[in-house]
Amino acid sequence: MDTLTRFEPESWELVSAEVRTDTGKWVKSTWRVWADERSWWVVVGLGNALVTVIDVDPRRRGMGEDIVTGGPLYARVDAVNAELMHGT
Repeated sequence: MDTLTRFEPESWELVSAEVRTDTGKWVKSTWRVWADERSWWVVVGLGNALVTVIDVDPRRRGMGEDIVTGGPLYARVDAVNAELMHGT
């Protein structure tokens, strides 16, 4: 738990950063952290506040009927995310 709650950007992998479009101010960032032999996503908000911790172990991922994993909507969201992340 200490590894997930002690923010160490030099040893964590940045996954995403969110910025307000109206002000340009940083809102939160998501980081990949290895702990307890698993991969975790840790969301950090203002003041380095821990917002969310997600176990991203693929063996634990749900694939319920409400989760979109394909189709036109998924493709559109995927394309927008790629543009935002890569600036293309």
